[in-house]
Amino acid sequence: MRLWLWGLLPLLVACSLPPTAGEVTLDPSGFGSLEIRGRSSWSVDPPRWLAAYPQSGTGPGLVYLHGDGEGIPDLPELTGEIRVHAGGSTARVRVRWPLLLLRGVVDAPAPPAALPAVPLAPPRPPPPREKLVKLGDGRILRLPRDAPEPAGALWSEENGYVWPLAEAADPYLPLEAHLIPTGARHVGLGAYPEPVVVAVIDTGVRYDHPDLEGALLTGAEGAYDFAENDRDPTDRGGRGPAGSHGTHVTGIVAAQANGVGVVGVAWPAPVKILPLRVIGESGYGSFADVADAIRYAAGLPVERNGAVLENPNPAQIINLSLGSPTPSRTLCEAVAAATRAGALVVAAAGNTYGERNLRFYPAACPGTLAVAATDFGGWRPPAVAWYSVRNPQVAIAAPGGDLAQDAGGDGYPDGVLSTTWNYDEDKPSYGFYMGTSQAAPQVAAAAALLLSSGRVETPGEAADRLLQTATDLGPPGPDPDYGRGLLNLVAALGLAPPPGRLRVVFQGPAARSLAVNPGEPFATYLPAGDYRVLVCRDDSQNGLCDAGEPANERRLELKESSPLRLRLFNPAVR
Repeated sequence: MRLWLWGLLPLLVACSLPPTAGEVTLDPSGFGSLEIRGRSSWSVDPPRWLAAYPQSGTGPGLVYLHGDGEGIPDLPELTGEIRVHAGGSTARVRVRWPLLLLRGVVDAPAPPAALPAVPLAPPRPPPPREKLVKLGDGRILRLPRDAPEPAGALWSEENGYVWPLAEAADPYLPLEAHLIPTGARHVGLGAYPEPVVVAVIDTGVRYDHPDLEGALLTGAEGAYDFAENDRDPTDRGGRGPAGSHGTHVTGIVAAQANGVGVVGVAWPAPVKILPLRVIGESGYGSFADVADAIRYAAGLPVERNGAVLENPNPAQIINLSLGSPTPSRTLCEAVAAATRAGALVVAAAGNTYGERNLRFYPAACPGTLAVAATDFGGWRPPAVAWYSVRNPQVAIAAPGGDLAQDAGGDGYPDGVLSTTWNYDEDKPSYGFYMGTSQAAPQVAAAAALLLSSGRVETPGEAADRLLQTATDLGPPGPDPDYGRGLLNLVAALGLAPPPGRLRVVFQGPAARSLAVNPGEPFATYLPAGDYRVLVCRDDSQNGLCDAGEPANERRLELKESSPLRLRLFNPAVR
């Protein structure tokens, strides 16, 4: 591929003006300043895309300004106003941030002749472990693959696999935008012969929701209510987000492809949910109950009220869409015990409001796969959600949504749509939620798909593969926002979707994701600065350049100098 880029720099004049008149124009990198005159106390209130320091003071001073490129629209310039509060009155200063116009064209070589004929092929299933032998009396025996054939056998064959041949067609599937960034729309191309149990430790589940029929283990099969100490973990609603929370999380994993409502990420696989209720109608659950549920889910005996509980269906994957900022040894020791028992513990990293390094438990416990949340992106790559905890414990990210956005422009909020219950009318329903609670079960479902496919043998190997194949976002390498990157199901499962369109992705002071055609010019507006430019064939159709897609990349320094020219040659599979 060859990429030609030209930068057109507008003439910019930086100004420092009193807060009573005029305007401030930022330079191409987004820097500028505002002079404060007078002797009274003052404070400044900038637009959301502009950082100001200091934001308050007394007497004359200089406020340094810097535009924040994260999430800015693709426009020639951004405009807004800075409100300056002083002496009981408010003055308004107009602020402008002209962006650089970047023009380019992707010159891609002709694809190989066989490229359009790439089949919708599933990943190669694991070798059959059994053989089928037909006896003279008509019986068919299932025997180990290397077992000797019994006398009088008529024939034998390997116990091979089948897989779904079509995508789910549930009516609300088009509204499940969270399935796009991770490539989860393509999981139907895979083969999933092995059964898997996923424990959902939460507010319980509605057994009578039609979209979950056939996906739930009952009390007789190990489901349990640790909040009430009985075998009926029915989601009974409750205060605040507790109502339907467990039902919503369960649907994200395992809503059935039954022509009703939505589908879960793991819809093609024989995944069973083990509902464990720890959060009651108050909206809270205790450390002790959660710790007991974690141990029990992993198949460890737990003593409750003088009796020993044993789970007849231990879970390979445990999902925890809950947490507390209070450190807890009780929770961390339970996670460690479950991990030693062979389970993978997946937990929501936590939702917070501005305190960047806040830690939530059990997500911050050693051995937990902590999941951050992103928005859905749209015209740019997905970005870490404003509410998502950002700290070194974050291992991976998945779409959590942002109900204030509509990246698809379809009139629906960018939330995660899943199963809920209408308690006022006592009937099944569906709802858009957002949070790391919604991101975590997508990772849990992905791990379940890997185990079911036979591509990995243990939950620990599933976690490793998810981390190794994640799509890097933010600065190169692991970071506190995304961990190892965004969940990438196409690469993790080795799926083979048909070839996608070419895409140019910019990562740097601002982010852009542009679908392009070979040889046709494109244009975008960006702040000055250093960028990582990716050009790829977007086979996952998620607006990103994922691992395994034909791609190439270069560094680009965008500044107010001579026109820029960038060439990308010989695309290689990254």
